[in-house]
Amino acid sequence: MLGIVIAVLSSFFMAEMQILLKKSYKELNSSVAYFFDMLFGLIIWIPVGILFGATLEGIRKCLLYAIISAILSEALVFYALSKGNLSVTTVIIATYPVYTLLFSFLINNEKLTLIQIICVLITILGTILTAFDYNFKVKNLKNISIIIPLIAAIAIGFSDTLTKVIIDETSSFNFLVAIAIVQIPVAIIYLILTKQKFKTILDDLKAGVKEYKYSIIGSLLNVLGTGCLLVSFNYTYASIASPLTAIYTPLVLIYSFAVLKEKISKVNLIGVVLALIGAFGIIVIG
Repeated sequence: MLGIVIAVLSSFFMAEMQILLKKSYKELNSSVAYFFDMLFGLIIWIPVGILFGATLEGIRKCLLYAIISAILSEALVFYALSKGNLSVTTVIIATYPVYTLLFSFLINNEKLTLIQIICVLITILGTILTAFDYNFKVKNLKNISIIIPLIAAIAIGFSDTLTKVIIDETSSFNFLVAIAIVQIPVAIIYLILTKQKFKTILDDLKAGVKEYKYSIIGSLLNVLGTGCLLVSFNYTYASIASPLTAIYTPLVLIYSFAVLKEKISKVNLIGVVLALIGAFGIIVIG
């Protein structure tokens, strides 16, 4: 039950993170947002990991898996969210629990009860429906900007499954320290590939953080949300935790409707209801 609670907490962080990062991409390159994500990882994940018993040997064992996670579950997602029509991109990325469920069965031999499987599938279906927008068109699937989010969704599922393997062998706190370390070279390479200059970022920060406010806060929330997800792997299956964190999409929709007064379609409303029913079912079953 503890793992489920932590996974749900992760979804709240992820919901607010997505709202803020969407805004930040209007101001700056996604690689800069990832750079801030890396900085917060160093500040938060390393002290937390050490405090809760991370060891040099455990960290060493996690390094390879952490590199895979830093690229597939973090940097690639930041990049994918900046590509194409955001409504379509969100739909595709929101399917990642499907691939987590598949890879968890194939690689980790995770076996859920029938009612757990039903609840997970309901949550996944609801999540996808809440992400659908009127602008979504099947013909858009031919566009390269759709292929990247699809690859990102598959990559998240694969990465989360592998992460669960090494966390079971060591601990999530060893992994937190490891991924905080390996994100440094990944973030630097990402900046170089996108031709972003450190000096420009530093100069802007010295002048004030106004330009980067959404990126900074969004990256902080992503670090908190990702940290909660990784810790939840200590206590429950990846095939359960992943769909629970994915309910950030209906949470974003509820926020947009309640706070921003945006319209909500019938399909979106059905998705919200299904996602919350599925999540509640998983929580009750444990």
